[in-house]
Amino acid sequence: MSEKKNIVDTNSKRKMFKIIFFLCIIMSTIGIFLASYYSSINKVYDSYETTLVNNINSINDINKNIAQFNSNQTIDVDYAKEQLPIVIKDLSSIRDALVSSQPSTKYKKEHENLKSGLDKNLLIYRQTLAILNNPSGKDVEISMDNLKTYRNDCMNFYSLINIHNIKISLPETSLTFVDNVLNYSYSALRIRKETDIKSQQNLEFINNIDGLSSEFLNAKTNFYSYIIKVRKKEMSYDDLLLEVNDNFTKLNEVQTKFRGLSIPPSAIPTYETFKALLEMHEDYLRDFKLALTSEKMQSLSAVVAPATLDALYDSSNARFREVETSYNAFLKVYVELKNK
Repeated sequence: MSEKKNIVDTNSKRKMFKIIFFLCIIMSTIGIFLASYYSSINKVYDSYETTLVNNINSINDINKNIAQFNSNQTIDVDYAKEQLPIVIKDLSSIRDALVSSQPSTKYKKEHENLKSGLDKNLLIYRQTLAILNNPSGKDVEISMDNLKTYRNDCMNFYSLINIHNIKISLPETSLTFVDNVLNYSYSALRIRKETDIKSQQNLEFINNIDGLSSEFLNAKTNFYSYIIKVRKKEMSYDDLLLEVNDNFTKLNEVQTKFRGLSIPPSAIPTYETFKALLEMHEDYLRDFKLALTSEKMQSLSAVVAPATLDALYDSSNARFREVETSYNAFLKVYVELKNK
């Protein structure tokens, strides 16, 4: 009985050993599999992390190089316009690589934030290039607002990325460049608006002077030829005096309208010559009326020689010649204003 018991114990031990042995093999196999699996997963993580870090470093380097576009708190416009297409091309290459890559689950959010931030980064430089090419264009104010939005969105997306203390952001050089572009466009836009205002003022002044000069031209009359009619009894002195007074009224109407005009700086020479012309014609009318009144009085009291009467108009005739000269001077200056 004792021998059978020993044999049974030995067999039991062998079976137990085999079970333990197989369990050890199974556990070892599982352990090796798990170790290999997690090792491969970590390698994938490490590999994509390296890709992200390399892309981030490249983007940072490109953005830092924007410093070369800034010059003494202004912008080197020609150089920036020449180099920005290269910057855009380099950033686009990085974006294409990001789009074609397959991020691991661990870095999926980082990948999306980097891609979104890079999209805005590219839009910043595309928009700045468009503004520099046409800084005072019709829609430039919209472009400037878009640029500010792209800048803020880019900074927000980049701020969400943090991989082992590797950060990405728009550097001060890029932010300064954006500010310089905005200031450059603000200045160009202000100049354009000022030019538009001046142009509008000039146009309004020219339109007004067109009307007033036509009114003056219709009123401008050399009344000396009417004296012959009066002396031939074809019209009376009083009728001619009424004609002169009517001319005074027309001239005063022109002068009143003229005094109410707004005068843009570029129109000052035209304004001054027209003003002198109106004053000169007023002096002519005053002198002629005085001479005509004098002839009327003399003709009532005695017979006066024609030569004596003609001498009464020497001053007014001289003044009318001055009116003609002044009118020609006005036309010359006025045409120059219209041709500006």
